[in-house]
Amino acid sequence: MRCDKHAQRTVIVPLRAAQNLLGLPGGATNLDITLFDVWIAQTLAEDLRTRYPYKVESWQENNAQLVSALNAQSVSTGIIRSVVMVVVVLGIASVLVVSVVQKGREIGILRAMGTTRAQILRVFLLQGAVVGVLGSVLGLLLAVALIWAFTHFVKGSDGLPLFNITLPWRVALNVAAVASVCGVLAAIAPARRAAAMDPAQAIRL
Repeated sequence: MRCDKHAQRTVIVPLRAAQNLLGLPGGATNLDITLFDVWIAQTLAEDLRTRYPYKVESWQENNAQLVSALNAQSVSTGIIRSVVMVVVVLGIASVLVVSVVQKGREIGILRAMGTTRAQILRVFLLQGAVVGVLGSVLGLLLAVALIWAFTHFVKGSDGLPLFNITLPWRVALNVAAVASVCGVLAAIAPARRAAAMDPAQAIRL
């Protein structure tokens, strides 16, 4: 093995051989601890520092740049999700506003026939919920199809999938619920506008 000052190499040898090589019989220069939950490493490191007079570092401290990058990625992902959610709500709301304008005469006729404002309100809220549910179902089907295509066609040199991507059913249900709620929220303003329409004026449109 060749080493220089610009490169570092790792050699795995038996513990006794390493002790003899470094002249540390029965000793060690470094100990690594494997954890089942990697996110408790920082807490464990702080606890060990208070108990023992040794230098204890967690993987977060040894990879501060990586942790900062992951945190920045999480923040940017949250911002993107929020923006997409706002765009989706505005899109559903605009579609329902156009629907209210186009069906103004029908709404006026229904109101003249005795349909209450609450019933008109519920109709458009239901329409928004249906749009949200259909959108979430189509989105989940598209996600499943893309995951299947990625895991079956993007493979490494060993023929195995490059990444093991799964879609937990709880995440899928949460996404569907959020999409449905967004559909209802987007329908509130158009539904109130439709419920507030005057029958006589609506019929003359």
